[in-house]
Amino acid sequence: MSAPVTPSWFTAAREEIDSALAANRLSHGILIHEDPGAGGLELARWITQRMNCTGEPRPCGECQSCKWIAAGQHPDVTQLSPEGDSTQITIQPVRDLAADLALTAHGKGYKVAVVAPADAMNPFAANALLKTLEEPPPRTLVLLVTSQPSRLLPTLRSRCSKLRLTAPSRDEAAAFLVAARGEGPWADAMAATGAGPFALLDADPAALAQLRTDTVNALRDIGSGNLQPPSVAERWAKGDLPTRLACLESWVTERILESGAKRELTHLSGAGLPLNICRLFEFSDAIRDMRRLAPTSINKTMAVEALLWRWAKA
Repeated sequence: MSAPVTPSWFTAAREEIDSALAANRLSHGILIHEDPGAGGLELARWITQRMNCTGEPRPCGECQSCKWIAAGQHPDVTQLSPEGDSTQITIQPVRDLAADLALTAHGKGYKVAVVAPADAMNPFAANALLKTLEEPPPRTLVLLVTSQPSRLLPTLRSRCSKLRLTAPSRDEAAAFLVAARGEGPWADAMAATGAGPFALLDADPAALAQLRTDTVNALRDIGSGNLQPPSVAERWAKGDLPTRLACLESWVTERILESGAKRELTHLSGAGLPLNICRLFEFSDAIRDMRRLAPTSINKTMAVEALLWRWAKA
């Protein structure tokens, strides 16, 4: 039997778990701080298999426990996420989870709870989970997966050991996506959203690459005065606005990083207009504000138009 294939950038986190187990110091609560799209849930699945595998090496990926966990059907493993259209994890599912963790495991392994994204827990839910972490039942493990650990209650963070999962290089991520999905413009797709490879496993890389090209071209034309924001705003607002805004933020972030590396003003390629680094930061902040508002009932066309006018004036 062979162990399941896991991404190369998981190595440090896997070794940390193995060392903790060997020293008998594995915490009952582990906070997995992932970069967006780096694969926090996949790492949590690996840890869950590691704790419940009955084969060798652990996890083997072939025993019944490993297969059940991979299929999301293991009786001793529960994943908690927002339900339906909700963006929050509420208190009742956490109470149910705590009651389940208190029961004896069906097998000889661990009862495991995976909460993702952990920052989706509202304060009541977080406090309910805190009680379990303060007095954990024997052979239980709670895995909190989040890319924003600062949004968790400080008391909750203090009860967990920390496990950092950083995103791979773009080349490494592209190679992973080629192996998982086949050939495609993966580098451009990742540049479009700024997210890691696990966020793109179900994406159309060609469509994302085209969206990036369209977005950058529109910014260039608006910046040079060849295109007016109203003619762009309605089309963007009626399309996949969240992805469009992610593309905008990713592109501006790259310009900021380039600007910092060169210690000089950056230029929008083809536009001939110098961009002050402070203006870029201001525009980046405006994009983030728009991303927070996009799911609400705001007039999206007007909001996008205001954002693009800001770019034109920059």
